[in-house]
Amino acid sequence: MTPRFFPRPLAAAAICLSLLAGCASLPRGELQTLGSEVVREKVDFQTLDAGAKRAKAAYSSPAAIRAAYPKTVRVATPGGRDVQYFIERDDKAKVQYITVRGTTDDTTLKEDFDTKVRSDRATKIPVHSGFDLDARAVWTDAQPYLKSGYQTYVVGHSLGGAVAAILGIYMIEDGYKVDKIYTYGQPRFTTADGVKQLGFLPLLRVVDENDLVPVLPPGMMGNKKYGRYEQVGPEIILLEGPDYVYLPGAVAAELSYGEFWRDLHVADLKDHKLDNYIRRIEDKFAASRQVAYNSRETYVAKKKVVASLQPGQR
Repeated sequence: MTPRFFPRPLAAAAICLSLLAGCASLPRGELQTLGSEVVREKVDFQTLDAGAKRAKAAYSSPAAIRAAYPKTVRVATPGGRDVQYFIERDDKAKVQYITVRGTTDDTTLKEDFDTKVRSDRATKIPVHSGFDLDARAVWTDAQPYLKSGYQTYVVGHSLGGAVAAILGIYMIEDGYKVDKIYTYGQPRFTTADGVKQLGFLPLLRVVDENDLVPVLPPGMMGNKKYGRYEQVGPEIILLEGPDYVYLPGAVAAELSYGEFWRDLHVADLKDHKLDNYIRRIEDKFAASRQVAYNSRETYVAKKKVVASLQPGQR
């Protein structure tokens, strides 16, 4: 599925080149230090797998969703926003899941770079305007089917991940117990000013090492008053086989602006697909190994070399 904010190939190339050309925010030495540190964090890949499969199911028909998840109480695409979501509710266990689909709509980049402040809320968090409209539509539709005292998990892929994160903000503000938000290949939805206010958000972002979508909209975009676009929360980067990287929120934000490994010769929209995410997560079931961020560049470099070889040289 092509996320709504993702441009056609030529525009994508221009944006990616600009990302590679001018997004450093810290001196190279400091970035190297950040990237060499390993902040130990045990990751439950079974839980991440279950979330990714829910996110994939959100692209299915309502009937298929209900067949796969029998405790589903609502499937809808509200407000004409082309963002389908579904709610599972286990009244015995008092647990509920909200899963938000990405979108296949391909509108212009200019529309989706707009930032606005939620003037109708006590917390004036600047958010990506398109994602916020989607989140508001889902939240309005979902409330009659949710229980405020239940453990709540919110899940989403691509644009659906950004919507899930913003939805989590509304839920917490309105008194719901949100235990965790899991997103896969989620784009940025707020700016530097918003990040400072979102320490309460229980968001965990999962990204594939070569997925470009999590660095969109580009960091140079945003709002003069509220700052550049930034990611919120800790990040798990999925590498091949058992390897993965864990980055605390502040480190993840800095490294996403200061490195140059996201290269057009490596990145591919195939890396954004949920089947790829699920495969890489399940590769870590038998054994997983946390590595430093800088170590992943070894793999990327190898991939570049292989891609550049002629078929007879591989």
